[in-house]
Amino acid sequence: MEMILKMALYVHIVAGFTALAAGLVPMFAQKGGKAHVFWGNVFYWAMFLVALTALIRFKMEFRLIFLAGIAVFSFYNTFTGARLVRMKKNLAPELIDWIGAILTIISAFAMMTFGVLAYQKGITFYAILFNVFGIFSLLMATEDLRVFSGKKLIDNTVPFQARYWFQNHISRMGGAYIATVTAFLVVNNPPYIPSLVVWIAPGVIGGVIIGRTRRYYMEKAKGKL
Repeated sequence: MEMILKMALYVHIVAGFTALAAGLVPMFAQKGGKAHVFWGNVFYWAMFLVALTALIRFKMEFRLIFLAGIAVFSFYNTFTGARLVRMKKNLAPELIDWIGAILTIISAFAMMTFGVLAYQKGITFYAILFNVFGIFSLLMATEDLRVFSGKKLIDNTVPFQARYWFQNHISRMGGAYIATVTAFLVVNNPPYIPSLVVWIAPGVIGGVIIGRTRRYYMEKAKGKL
């Protein structure tokens, strides 16, 4: 068992570095081009290995429980980011899409529950992290279920919604890459920067960049009408 955990750690590290490097290429390569697709697939499977090995290393202690929750959060971003490209002509979900969203919601509630337990034990650091990422996971998966069930309608006459798949492909893949950058910074955290800042700052900065990118493509879509 100890050998399996060590192997999982090594694979986790290699896959993490692979995702960190490969994830940059699709951002700057021509959208839909060969480089975008190839390196996007490399990033996808690297993130899959990151999530899988994090779950293999799961133990009932706050640090590893949180890493397992983040693994679900980050891979769900990657998974749905890829699925949206396949579903761009028809947002009708398949069984795997429902399963992914439901499992992420379960993970979100588990994270928030452990956030409460961490608060009760006086571990404010993990109480904040569990709840922040738990809420984000819940909102993300809940939105997907609303789209799948038809409760959130997509109006194809509106430029932003007509490219719903594209806008959310940017958000989800961007969110997955932010998780990769965050993990790298946490492991290599400079001692003069508070850990909580390292955990949350990439998401704030990355969120702003994602928002600006979405607005850019939304305005570009409007200009083509």
